[in-house]
Amino acid sequence: MTLKKYLIPVAVILACALVLFAASAGLAGTEEAREAELFDTLMQQLLPGGGEYEAVEYSGSDSNITAVYSGEYGVVVDTTVPGFNNPVRTLVGVTNDGVVYSVCVLENHNTYGLGMATMNDWDFLCSLTGSEGDLTVTDVDVVAGATITSSAIMSAVNSAANYVLDSSAGGPLTGTAEGFAGPITVEVTMDGDTITAVTVVSNSETPAVAAGALEQIPAAIVEANSADVDIVAGATYTSNGIINAVKAALENAGSTGGDGGLTGTAEGFAGPITVSVTMDGDTITGVTVVSNSETPAIAGGALEQIPAAIVEANSPDVDIVAGATYTSNGIINAVKDAIGA
Repeated sequence: MTLKKYLIPVAVILACALVLFAASAGLAGTEEAREAELFDTLMQQLLPGGGEYEAVEYSGSDSNITAVYSGEYGVVVDTTVPGFNNPVRTLVGVTNDGVVYSVCVLENHNTYGLGMATMNDWDFLCSLTGSEGDLTVTDVDVVAGATITSSAIMSAVNSAANYVLDSSAGGPLTGTAEGFAGPITVEVTMDGDTITAVTVVSNSETPAVAAGALEQIPAAIVEANSADVDIVAGATYTSNGIINAVKAALENAGSTGGDGGLTGTAEGFAGPITVSVTMDGDTITGVTVVSNSETPAIAGGALEQIPAAIVEANSPDVDIVAGATYTSNGIINAVKDAIGA
């Protein structure tokens, strides 16, 4: 790790510590708005890229994670993990590619001078940054006399990084729609644009009536790789409930197997260019460059003009931007990759 990369997380963590000190000194008797303001200030230090963020509902199974806040360049994961004799609350900033950016121990009431020493041991905290959810006690120097609390914080950091990595790897998508007797919730697992599994995780249907639909519709959707399948006779509401729940799951993820957001990647001049393409039937309704390594001064025109030209022509076969041949072709080929052209 270069000195520059090492100093960035140190500055971030130190800034968090200063904010926390100010908060602890001034929060007594303040209103909820003041607490929210302090939390927002803290989030600006922890969140990769700072900027605006929003709370994201966490529905996973990791008991360490209590809340998630998402920004443009990454997330902050709020975790609570058992320490030596008290829980440890940690906020962990993670970039969109799953690399730990910042670590802040927000609450730690373990033994003074031992477990509590983990809150301001900069060597320990900085050794956690740059990881990708695979930390063990052999990877970092735990705080002397605070092995259990140190391990708890490492567990929190691993949970945060794995949350992002699992999300980007295409974890199950969740959707809900109305059945006959109440809501039906499904989980949909994708591999790229392919539906690999559909699981009904909750429903209130009558087993004697709906059993066939609950078994056959998920299997049919996987086989067809589409939610547009025939309903099961005698279980119309249940069938449509499952089908619509699957459609809701796919739409929430920005991908409807060809009618929603598709992702493609191709080589530009300085590295890969990734685009997101939205479709309405056979019509391209939007093209967004979601990541690239191009030089803005050279490639800026292509990054702006090529997506707009593709939408206008409803085709990736458009003219390149003068002076940005590689970038133009990278965007065009990424769109072709996304739509299978």
